[in-house]
Amino acid sequence: MAETAVRRENHALRTITAVMMFFIAITHYYSQYTAWGINVSNAVMDTGRFVIPIFVMISGYFCFSKDGHAEANIKKKAIHILLLVLIFKAAYLVFSTILCISGIVSFDYGMTELITLSPSFTFDCYGGTKSIMTTQPIWFIYALFLIYGLWYLFYRFKIDFKWTWVISLPILLVALIVVDIMPMFGVQQFLGLDILGNDSIGGLLYPFITIPFFGIGYYLHKHKDWIDENISNGMLWCLIFIGAASIGLEAYLRGTWYNPVIYVGSLIFSVSAFLGSFRVPEDRARCSVLEYIGKYMTMWMYVFFAMANFIISYIFQAFADDEVICEIVGPVVALLLDILMAFAFHQFLRYLGNRKRTAVAAAV
Repeated sequence: MAETAVRRENHALRTITAVMMFFIAITHYYSQYTAWGINVSNAVMDTGRFVIPIFVMISGYFCFSKDGHAEANIKKKAIHILLLVLIFKAAYLVFSTILCISGIVSFDYGMTELITLSPSFTFDCYGGTKSIMTTQPIWFIYALFLIYGLWYLFYRFKIDFKWTWVISLPILLVALIVVDIMPMFGVQQFLGLDILGNDSIGGLLYPFITIPFFGIGYYLHKHKDWIDENISNGMLWCLIFIGAASIGLEAYLRGTWYNPVIYVGSLIFSVSAFLGSFRVPEDRARCSVLEYIGKYMTMWMYVFFAMANFIISYIFQAFADDEVICEIVGPVVALLLDILMAFAFHQFLRYLGNRKRTAVAAAV
């Protein structure tokens, strides 16, 4: 019951989850708007590497329970992730079919959507200056499925979860030292391999950075009593500030935008902000709309945001010469469409659930 209460009472985390999902949807619109010579979308995405870690820590956090019931449900959670993958693929297969019939994309596009696990389609628009991605974000769902599968194997064969750090720690160290810190000082290769780029250490490591943060979330919950006793609110605020300042310092030292896996500052910020969310009083920082989105719609917003971005970007080609409409208004409209699609799908699932419960009750 105590752990159920934690889930129910952390309204701040629900709000944070909703805001982070807004952040993901807007930045993946890949707006070309620039200010003071800086691409705003790239800059925000560059400094926002704490978002995915917090999402993964949430999953890991609720895989721990003192009585073992959460660990016993890991297999069930993995199956839920698999069902989410199937829903994702079905949604984008239907979407690609509509695009094919409409003549917007070729037949090969739709076929690739069907047979490829995680295609990264682009569709040039705005005079060739921008590409619209569709199914790229599914990598995160695959990564979660991989993590749940790994932890289920440890649980199934009664291996202590502490041994997951044999896998997690090397990933985290390579991500921080090789992919983040070394390029800041001009190092571009490690052991003869490129550090940055698609076919590089950073590119190959990117999906697996979720593994250590899942473990971090799990152990934050396992040792929550000790953390609450020994880490004050003031210390958490200091860590949050240090993490945010470190992100800014790293951005300054790099000079130009690039795409590492995780930043040292992001690690500090994400862990301390996650812990801090549990310290927010019940009557503070409340927003019923954001809490509702964070609780019920975030998952479906993640499924539909690429679709919403594609639709709005394609429609807004008619305003290709107007930077404000295309690059500022466009991301906002796409976000609103994503929220609407997620809400509609959530209501559809509620309708199906109610019908099932009514049928079961009638049968009894």
